[in-house]
Amino acid sequence: MNGYQWFGHNRNNIHKRAKCGSGGVGVLVRNDFADQFLIEIVESSKDGIMWIRFTEKNCVQNCFYVCVVYLPPENSTRAVNAQEFFDNIIGDIYTIPNENMFYLCGDWNSRCGDMLDYIPGVDSLPERNVVDFKCNTYGSIFCDFLSDISCCILNGRNTIQNDFTYVSTRGSSVVDYCIVPYEKLQNFEKFSVSRASTLVDTVNGIGKYDLKGIVPDHSMLSWEMSLDFLVTEITRENTKQSVKTRYDTQNIPQDFLLNSEAICDLNKLILDLENSNKSQVDLDQMYCEFVKVVKSEMSSKLSCKTYNTDGFNNKRRRCKKPWWNEELTVLWNCVCSAEKIWIKATCNKSTLRHNYVQKRKHFDKACQRSQTPILV
Repeated sequence: MNGYQWFGHNRNNIHKRAKCGSGGVGVLVRNDFADQFLIEIVESSKDGIMWIRFTEKNCVQNCFYVCVVYLPPENSTRAVNAQEFFDNIIGDIYTIPNENMFYLCGDWNSRCGDMLDYIPGVDSLPERNVVDFKCNTYGSIFCDFLSDISCCILNGRNTIQNDFTYVSTRGSSVVDYCIVPYEKLQNFEKFSVSRASTLVDTVNGIGKYDLKGIVPDHSMLSWEMSLDFLVTEITRENTKQSVKTRYDTQNIPQDFLLNSEAICDLNKLILDLENSNKSQVDLDQMYCEFVKVVKSEMSSKLSCKTYNTDGFNNKRRRCKKPWWNEELTVLWNCVCSAEKIWIKATCNKSTLRHNYVQKRKHFDKACQRSQTPILV
């Protein structure tokens, strides 16, 4: 397609008699995105799952992830183990750095009806506008998967137009979803479903093909996403502030603030203070001038050293959440230890990654149990 770049992942297993590829997943990205972002496929080892990372060129700290998904129907010849399929996605999500935006979209072939995609009493989410009330085997597994990763269905929330996503002569259903994190739901707005027949009627006659003869079964999902990116100027300012200077105040010389220049500056400040209106603004200004005199004298008379704080707070982290307990502390330390071992390892990376993912899942389950209120 003109004006777009294609990022795709074909199925690995292709029938020997197949004349062409046997399907897969892919993403079309508008060309102007490539001017602003570095776009790369970061994970495509499993059929039906592909992760793409968008990294801002002017600030590499700003990035977001998109996952495109296709889960074959349960009665298909290409059917897979749904639980293993969702576990693979969970493992990928756990490897995304914290605070980075992500969403998942595609054909999940999961009809979950009006089943809840969150834990009542723990998660506070707006109700979902449901149009398809039927469920299939994948539906309950799909909702459990969403609770495990603290994500929810965007369909029917923050919506302009909700509708069935699969419409054919055999019936209508909702099997295509956009999945977003709970805490980022407000960043996704104006969700809309547009039926393929409506789109074809709008654009028919453009080009050399008769689109009315090849109307797709699936509808188009669209939404607007706002990104909480750092501004480049702020990032530079924070970088400068991360370098601090420490003076040796244990060895102050006898002539500190006794040279003629320092005495002259201090006398001028005293005179200005006496002649001022004694308002808070004047006092604040005089204090700032006094600090400048002292800092200048310290820089010339005292030995010092600089160190880089890298923007981190070295104070011990304390969890103030009322549901936190010692068990969660132990499990979280195990997760952090497993993650460090996996990242630093040079061999057996897949095994170590699997170990990290399992410990993270165990920790998340314990968090959910601890947050769930006990009804008496």
